[in-house]
Amino acid sequence: MGFSGRDFTDIHCVTRDELFYVLDQASVMKRALKARDVCAYRLADGKDLIAALLFYENSTRTRTSFEIAAMRLGLRTTGFAGTEGTSVLKGESLRHTLDMYEAYDCDAVIMRHPLDGSARFAADHLGVPVFNGGDGKHEHPTQTILDLFTIREHLGRLSDFDIGIGGDLRFGRTAHSLALALSKFDGVRLHLFSHPSLALPESLVTLLKSAGMKVTVYENLADMAPKVDILYQTRLQKERMPDLSEFDRAKAISEFTLEMMETTRPRFGLMHPLPIDKAAPSISARVDGHAKALYKEQAGNGVPTRLVELAVSLGLLGGDFSGEAWARPVGDERFVEELPVVVKPARTDVSIRPIRDGGVVIDHIQPYMEEAIVRVLRVRERKDIYRLGTVKSVRRPGKIKGIVMIEDRELSDAELAVVAAVSPGCRVNIIRGGQVARKMELRLPWRIAGIPGMACPNKGCITRDEHRESVLPVMIRMGANVVRCHYCDQIVHSAKVF
Repeated sequence: MGFSGRDFTDIHCVTRDELFYVLDQASVMKRALKARDVCAYRLADGKDLIAALLFYENSTRTRTSFEIAAMRLGLRTTGFAGTEGTSVLKGESLRHTLDMYEAYDCDAVIMRHPLDGSARFAADHLGVPVFNGGDGKHEHPTQTILDLFTIREHLGRLSDFDIGIGGDLRFGRTAHSLALALSKFDGVRLHLFSHPSLALPESLVTLLKSAGMKVTVYENLADMAPKVDILYQTRLQKERMPDLSEFDRAKAISEFTLEMMETTRPRFGLMHPLPIDKAAPSISARVDGHAKALYKEQAGNGVPTRLVELAVSLGLLGGDFSGEAWARPVGDERFVEELPVVVKPARTDVSIRPIRDGGVVIDHIQPYMEEAIVRVLRVRERKDIYRLGTVKSVRRPGKIKGIVMIEDRELSDAELAVVAAVSPGCRVNIIRGGQVARKMELRLPWRIAGIPGMACPNKGCITRDEHRESVLPVMIRMGANVVRCHYCDQIVHSAKVF
């Protein structure tokens, strides 16, 4: 069975077939809950299962709906809501806190944490299912599943419709997860509005467009309101904004009003992940009682959807699933291309003295990355004899390239992988007896980990040294020179992680 033991940490790790299955089962559970048909939803009776709710940040709906879902299912719950009274305030790391709950034989972990990628780290670290109740500004997949449930319940479909997302698109994890999920369905047209400083990250927009989604950006909320079937408003997250002047500017233009509601389509639905900040409302209080306002029902949908998520991961439901199951992607591990060796006479017209006897020459390095290669190969610590520089290409004088020469040294496969990660496209020449014995061109490895000095550029990522969580960065190849952080999904040029 594809679901059993599965984590719900990232929405892109759930297939469309799996989403439909969860939504269909949630419809069944919602009816059973309304009817108090206990036998239909208390699937864990007699199983002695415990769910740990570890909420490092404030939460009302996510924590409470997960807790109610677990209890309705027949689980018992433990954990904390806020770090007051916990060893977190004594400096305990996330890793050690997770270790404790695993040592206590908890059967599932439901977690909210301020650092991006913390949920995926927990899933990698633990041997029980992990449910992401929001990790920093990264993702909130279980919120997205209840959002999809609400959209389908209201419109009757998850394809061929227009959806607007407004508010805080930069820091809003609910907006990120929902946009990614909608790209799985045919004919969904995405409309965006935010203050320019709070726009959806460009890397995410590129990802959505590459999946075939049409994306339109608006200059004001009033123009967008009549163009969409669903509007998903989000709270301005003042607590995540480094510049509070952004908050004041965004606040002035981000409120959905009753007047805007009157311009909307007949089957329009207004959604919000909640809470609505009464001091900076993203929806006017005058709209709350309107028939097109869906957010109370939307919040309530968190119980049946999360009940099903827990049930399928714990093996209590899902045995009849027959669609496409998500599988962890496996990349091409090859990163070395062997090139033919051409014997050439010794060069005298070069700016750096070549190796005459034995060693390694790393050529065609991305300009100014030579120092990074010296660092990751620990050349100085080994006390190697070396030369490096940025030089003009002989064949293409308009181009510059880096070069590193190390005497009396050859590179292991692991060291070649490190060089390939730092400067994909470079060439490595192994010199023996004054001649090139082996020539290779390196491309970006599929998985990059454990390289000294590598760091995710996202300052909110759990792998950053300043957070002291002792999580080593891992990068996954996305393109020829593009990588994605395994934990927080930051997409960046490979050179920018060194």
